[in-house]
Formats: sequence, structure tokens, C-alpha cells
Amino acid sequence: MAPVLHALEEDSLAESVACCTGQHQELLTSILSLFRIVPNYHLHVMAPNQKLASLTSILLTELDKVMQIERPDRVLVQGDTTTAMVAAMAAAYQKIPVGHIEAGVRSHNPLEPFPEEMNRRVIDVIADLFFAPTAVERADLIREGIPPSHIHVTGNTSIDALRQVASLPFSLEGSVLEKLPLRSKPVVLATVHRRENHGEPLINICNAFRLLARRYRNSMHIVIPVHPNPNVNACVHRFLGDIPNVTLTPPLGYQELVALAQCCHFALTDSGGLQEELTWLGKPALVLRNVTDRREAVDAGAATLVGTDTQTIVSAAIELMENGALYQRMAQPREIYGDGNSARRIVDILRNQDAWLPKASTTAITINQAAVQPAA
Repeated sequence: MAPVLHALEEDSLAESVACCTGQHQELLTSILSLFRIVPNYHLHVMAPNQKLASLTSILLTELDKVMQIERPDRVLVQGDTTTAMVAAMAAAYQKIPVGHIEAGVRSHNPLEPFPEEMNRRVIDVIADLFFAPTAVERADLIREGIPPSHIHVTGNTSIDALRQVASLPFSLEGSVLEKLPLRSKPVVLATVHRRENHGEPLINICNAFRLLARRYRNSMHIVIPVHPNPNVNACVHRFLGDIPNVTLTPPLGYQELVALAQCCHFALTDSGGLQEELTWLGKPALVLRNVTDRREAVDAGAATLVGTDTQTIVSAAIELMENGALYQRMAQPREIYGDGNSARRIVDILRNQDAWLPKASTTAITINQAAVQPAA
């Protein structure tokens, strides 16, 4: 949402106010600093081991308060988080129109990813403006009954953010990445955090990483930024904490993550966002999911869906390591998900759709991955 916030700030008719729910505060602080966002609202709704039901109820109450204070013309939500879904619900209860950024993304499996597939479907039932990353999402929205005139293919603002951060100067000195063998051997970036991968699937994934590390003990280094969720953290450290060519790091700041992705040979990931970003960077991705909601990357040959079976993961990684022709086909930079100008397109569409020109001012508020535009 940061690129949209900045695009709104550059519009003479928009006044921006930022609000954070506090989700993953340890990760959020560096993002806010990197993108120069100073929140005006801190909701502090998160708690350790919080259940989705309690999170939803407190978010709905607190976001409703913010919207009553700001009295928005329109609410913008991005993606498929619980914050985004609840912000759309809060807006609906106050009869405020909703625009969905990253609309139409589908895995067509209600349990994978969970609860994200449910969240984004709820948002798209509520919304009246849909900013789809690609024509694939547009087609899915039309099949679900959304009028084509309400859908705009804009690319994804995640590529705007990536393009901006990738262009910034970054020094390895003093960073978590400083001691990694980024130039002496192939480095594999591995991330895993999805709820549906907790338990046995995560054990299978960790076993695959162990086997790969042993096979390529002198010619591969695996780097895993470990997600703070205790279901992930404990398992990853238990299975992988004692392997010399596996480095477990704390969660990386976004600039560090982008730098690592730029340097990596390929990635093993269950992250939806990384699937998009890796295609723009030209880095192959082996997707640790049974289904993917980024079909475009798979269809283009930039990513391969490998699931969570240990041997399937190992076989796919070996082929990518040892089949140079396959690697070269996958390692091509592609603008599948955008060219870095999505936020500007979105703001231009909003200006025309909501007729800002006659108004003296409009305000935008970011709420982690939601934003509201209050009335003048």
C-alpha cells in the first residue's frame, strides 16, 4: 500500500493520514521507516497466539472508530489479510464504497491459502472498484459476476515498491547478510510461513532443506529468514539449526530481503508476494504449495509448483541446480505483475471514478493494508 499512499500524497487533492493495526510490529517498523510513513493512528490490536476470531472482532471495533472519526468517501484495501477483509466489512457497515487493490487473486481452494482465499473473496463481494494485477484476475472476477466496467487491470503495487527499493543504495556491511557467501557459491533463499504448511507439511519441507544442504554441502548455501510465528520458528530451528551451510536469520527488513533475492540463485517459498517479486527480478521460484494463486508465474515458466512432499521438493531443486538450460529459461526478468507504475494508475482511476476535481481536499489513511479516503 505504500506506493498508493505516496501517489495520493502527490495529488493536490489528497491529504494522507496513516494508521497501523500493529500486525507483526517487529517487521512493520522497518517498513514504515524505509517508505517514510509516519502513522497517525496506532491500534495495537495484536496479541501473542491470537485467534482469528478475536483478531477479527477487535479489528472491526477499532477500524469502525477510525472510520467514524475520518468519515471516508471511499475505503481502499489491499490484498487478502484479515486487516483488509475487516476494513472492507467496517466500510460496508457504514455504507462506504470499497476499492480492492490486488483484486481477483484466486487459488480456487478455500483452504489454501487459509484464511486469505476466504478473505479476498469476502472483500470482492463488498467492493465496487477492482484493481486487478493481471488479465487472469480480471477474468476470474468476471466469472464471479463482477461487471467488467468495474475492473481495472493496473499491475500490482508490490512491483512499484520492489522497483523503488531495488534502486536504492544498500551496503552489506553491518547487515545480517554481511557474512553470507553471496559471491562464492549459489545461495538459495527459502521462506515458509503459510498456516496450511504448519505441522507435517513444514516438517517435510525442513527435511527437504536438510537433504539439499547435505547433497550440496560445498556448493550451496541456504538462507532462511525465519518467520516469528512460534509454529514455524520452533520447527525450523529444530530441524535446521545445526547445519553448516544453512543460515537461519531473524525476519529481514524489506531492503535486506530484496538484496538477498537479487543475489540468490533461486528461491524455495510459499509466499505469494515473493512469487510476484521473483519474476520481476528474474529469479526462479519453487513454490512450496499444493495450489498457487499466482498462476501467471507458473504459466510463464518463471515458477514451478512443487508442493510439500520432501522428495518432490528435492528433485525439483536438483534439476534447477544441475540443468543449466532449465535454469536459463526460468531466470528471465518478466513484468508479469506490473511495470512499477500501478499506484499512479490506481490514483488516476480513483480521481476519475470518484470525481475528486470539484473537491477542496481528500484524505487517505493507510491501515496496514487498508486505506480510507475521508470526505472533504
